[in-house]
Amino acid sequence: CSRHGSRAAMNYYSIRFGFFFATVATLYFIAPRAWRIPILLSASALFYMAYVPQYIFILLALISIDYCAGLAIERAASRHRKRTWLALSIAANLGLMCTFKYLPTLLGVSLGIMPLGLSFHTFQAMAYTIEVYRGRQAAERSFWVYALYVLFFPQIAAGPIERPQSLLTQFRKAPDFRYSNVVSGLQLMAWGFFQKYVVADQIGPLVDSVYHSSTQFSGPIIAFTAICFSFQILCDFSGYCDIATGVAEVMGFRLTRNFKRPFSADSMAEYWKRWHISLSYWMRDYVFFPLCGIRARTFRICTAIMVVFLANGIWHGASWTYLISGFLHGIYRVTELLAGRAISRAGWALNPVWERPVRVLRIMLVFSLITFAFIFFRATSLSQSIEIVRHLFSGWWEVTKPTVLAGEFAKTGRRLARLPFTVALIGVVQLVHFLQASGPLRPRIATQPSWLRWGIYYAGVASLFVFADQSGSAFIYFRF
Repeated sequence: CSRHGSRAAMNYYSIRFGFFFATVATLYFIAPRAWRIPILLSASALFYMAYVPQYIFILLALISIDYCAGLAIERAASRHRKRTWLALSIAANLGLMCTFKYLPTLLGVSLGIMPLGLSFHTFQAMAYTIEVYRGRQAAERSFWVYALYVLFFPQIAAGPIERPQSLLTQFRKAPDFRYSNVVSGLQLMAWGFFQKYVVADQIGPLVDSVYHSSTQFSGPIIAFTAICFSFQILCDFSGYCDIATGVAEVMGFRLTRNFKRPFSADSMAEYWKRWHISLSYWMRDYVFFPLCGIRARTFRICTAIMVVFLANGIWHGASWTYLISGFLHGIYRVTELLAGRAISRAGWALNPVWERPVRVLRIMLVFSLITFAFIFFRATSLSQSIEIVRHLFSGWWEVTKPTVLAGEFAKTGRRLARLPFTVALIGVVQLVHFLQASGPLRPRIATQPSWLRWGIYYAGVASLFVFADQSGSAFIYFRF
């Protein structure tokens, strides 16, 4: 993230972004319908240039290639010519991604810049040309509308990765002002700000201190830190997505919901339907299904699963830690698939009396496996991740002594008195997710008595002023 020196210039939790967003939304609603796309496109370009101004020309060139490729695919008379244009589009996107994301690491050189949202806008662009090739999406005739599809400022930085069928249709309709959209969008933004700046950024310093000096800590502290990081990255990424979705919703646009209580999943298959949903479905539709084909055998399915999760790991960066994290998730999913089929063939059935306790145990197991994989994801190097895993299984007996636990926690640089606060933050997130299990919270809050409804709003805003990390650290997924 440090390679984006100007990133703080448009921090979401800043007066500058608030002024920018309010100005864009106002201009969008008061402008004639014909001017709305140019306003959003200009605002999106300015937003991007606030981060990486020198990359905007490369991005516009890539947008031009994909725009022309979409038209050429639709007009091509033969399947061979369609494939040629599709290959050109995919090669341009993957080539750009490799140039900026992987070659510097592999060659040990620095290009001086890391484009914002590189992994996101390339995948979104490829989704467009693939859908046009498959005949599921008409090629966009307006260059400006297509450019906005790639550059749309609420989600250019870190997704969600949208499909053309949804976003292009909404751009052409250019939604009008609705008070309900503004209220709903601001509510979602507030929850996103809470997740990021109150929860994730309060947990972050603890995680950083342990990872920076991992050899000083025993298993219990490392295990607690690993759990904290699971919630840090959830609240950081989900918080960003909620802010982005809320910004878009204020203007009348609906983005894909990217998270659905992922730590409540009782299987790895269910987890990947709840975590980073837009990327999971992208991998499913454009990698897994083409590799599997129709009526694939078990070996081919397992191979496709491993390819998908290895690709998922590499998508995050050219590092062994990301690759191992993806590999572990592939192993988890393949093992689950094979075990499920073996149990089905054996005809085993669970007594209904034990269904709920077993489900709780499964949720705990899935969360533990996810948290273990996150150790590699968070580590800065393969050697550090191995060292952390080695220390994870040490010191469990000694740390049962209160004085030892206090001494271990003191090494993190955090006061022991803050431990209950950290646990409470995680508890708040889990409570909200528990309440969401019975349906969306925002409509239910809207139906409450005014004293309760406004009490919730004021409490949320007050928590931001009191507990939010005012430094406004960058979102973790901005680096991808």
